[in-house]
Amino acid sequence: MADANTTAFEFLGKTVSFEYVRHIQITEQSSIDFREKVSGVITNIVLSLNSEPEISINDGDFYSLSDLINFTVS
Repeated sequence: MADANTTAFEFLGKTVSFEYVRHIQITEQSSIDFREKVSGVITNIVLSLNSEPEISINDGDFYSLSDLINFTVS
């Protein structure tokens, strides 16, 4: 966990891009998944003793690092 937290701190203020699979529940029986392309500056990092770090892009939504696909730092 310490390594993941150190890496998360190193990303603060960096411009990044990645894909995120968003899951939307439409009804009890149906849902839809789609890939969302996200890019911007990491403005917030959330650390917890019981979970992995999360990042926020441009003060917006938060994303768990393990959920990110094709993560790149510009």
